Amino acid sequence: MVLFKGVAKTVSRLDSFNNWIKLFSILMVFSFLLSLGGAYYWALDLFRHFIVQYALLSLLFGVLATTRKLWLYVLLMAVLSVLCGLEVAGRLDYVSNAPEEAIRGDDVLKVIVYNRHHSLTDHKAMVDFIRSENPDIFFILEANSSHAETLKKDLNAAYPYLFLLPKDNSAFGMVAASKHRFKLKWNTHSHLLGEEFDGIANFIMIASIVPDGHKPVTFYALHTPPPMRPYLFTQRNAELEHVADLINQRHRKRDDSIVLLGDWNITPYSPFFSRLLKDAGLKNQTTTPYFLPSWPSNAPAFAQIPIDHILFKGMLRLLEKRRGPSLGSDHHAIIAVFKIVD
Repeated sequence: MVLFKGVAKTVSRLDSFNNWIKLFSILMVFSFLLSLGGAYYWALDLFRHFIVQYALLSLLFGVLATTRKLWLYVLLMAVLSVLCGLEVAGRLDYVSNAPEEAIRGDDVLKVIVYNRHHSLTDHKAMVDFIRSENPDIFFILEANSSHAETLKKDLNAAYPYLFLLPKDNSAFGMVAASKHRFKLKWNTHSHLLGEEFDGIANFIMIASIVPDGHKPVTFYALHTPPPMRPYLFTQRNAELEHVADLINQRHRKRDDSIVLLGDWNITPYSPFFSRLLKDAGLKNQTTTPYFLPSWPSNAPAFAQIPIDHILFKGMLRLLEKRRGPSLGSDHHAIIAVFKIVD
């Protein structure tokens, strides 16, 4: 309490480097404490997205406080960095990267999800990227008619199986293309709320493919709204809950191979993300010792947050997960390679 009473005095005397260190240290602690209420209020959930940034900044300001012999603030920053580190470590499901020969071997499924900003209409760089990566299936979010036409015109020879749900003048269209035939193509409302709900018209894309010599793999693609208003926060959480329910209803066998992917405007540190993993029984594995930051692509790397995801379960084993380029979008692509073990 004494510490917070000193905030006003500190702000009024920002005439020294020491006072700046004190102010920003207190702000970081306060931000972290606010984030603990993320399950209860939409604005507090926003603070959950920056756990890594709190950890990095607390280390920086801890060092600065040490040089100035501000021992109380050294202690505060040390405690904060440990708490944030535990938050990250407790959620990280790390597996080592597979050897290159395994990634390029048989029985491999390569998947890309890429939120390409809906305002972009020149897709040559995207086409070159897809050709270079050569995935088995890929999903483009924020897709408009120009994305759909590009798939049909420039990529149809390599990807003859298309699932096109573009939207012009909207950020919530999607398209997908696959080397393997679709066993199922379906889309459904993304959430179950009352008719008077004031939200965004949205959908879940559901596509099942049959890789050669294997059982079907079913993909659920979802782009939730950004939770920048209470009703959008409610809709995002309802969509994540609904897609978990769909997966559980449609796939009762433990060996059903499921991939859930998309831009959900949520990081792994949110309680609603943890609930999704638990409810749907999905894995959020990485082959890096951190979650892949994907947005905003024009920000410095340390300021980006992981809101684009590829989760899975069933007869799939993760070999590699990495971040792709942004190619003019505000999001980086996310690439995952799986071994099919059915």
